[in-house]
Amino acid sequence: MERRLSSPPHKRLSSPIKNGDTSQSFVRCLHECLTCGTLIFTSSLLNTQSTYQSPSVTTNPYSRVNAVPRPIPDKKWFVQPWLIVLAGGILPFGSIFIEMYFIFTSFWAYKIYYVYGFSLLVTLILAVVTMCVTIVCCYFLLNAEDYRWSTPSPCRWTSFAAGASTSLYVYLYSVYYFLFKTKMYGLFQTVFYFGYMGLFSAALGLMCGTIGYIGTAKFVRKIYSTVKID
Repeated sequence: MERRLSSPPHKRLSSPIKNGDTSQSFVRCLHECLTCGTLIFTSSLLNTQSTYQSPSVTTNPYSRVNAVPRPIPDKKWFVQPWLIVLAGGILPFGSIFIEMYFIFTSFWAYKIYYVYGFSLLVTLILAVVTMCVTIVCCYFLLNAEDYRWSTPSPCRWTSFAAGASTSLYVYLYSVYYFLFKTKMYGLFQTVFYFGYMGLFSAALGLMCGTIGYIGTAKFVRKIYSTVKID
């Protein structure tokens, strides 16, 4: 073990598959993330769909509303959904930026990672930051008089995509790590690296998007339930 850890960095980074245990651990981690994220996202969508199919909620989901929908004004450039989605992933990625370096190093440089308590803390911080950021993003749309939430609308998908956009920045960071922190080359090593990082980013995006959607849905229900109409 000591000889393996004391080898030169270029020898450790040039071969991503020479340690089978690390690859198997990475595959198990991705499988668990994908399974948990899929179950959470599916259950939340089914619960939301069954809630809106209920007659009592369908006729009056939050409070008494007007029969004629109010026209939605044109949005300014800084409250466009696509811009909010891209900006929504910056803060969550910033909260895990340092930890991503150590996780990538443990996967691709075969260094021992043992600060699991700190990793759990970073995961909790990521969940809280993602939920807060998606709530703020949704509030920007509501403040721009885009009130559409009780029906499938861009506001719903914006809340999910704003949290899931964290995975885009993680994948871009993986490209930087591949180019400047590793010595991998060849078609097989490139496909192996970016294939795993694509699965990792997809699982992370599904998890963050689900957290953001659930938090935003609770926030919108709360503020809509307190609306008073004379």
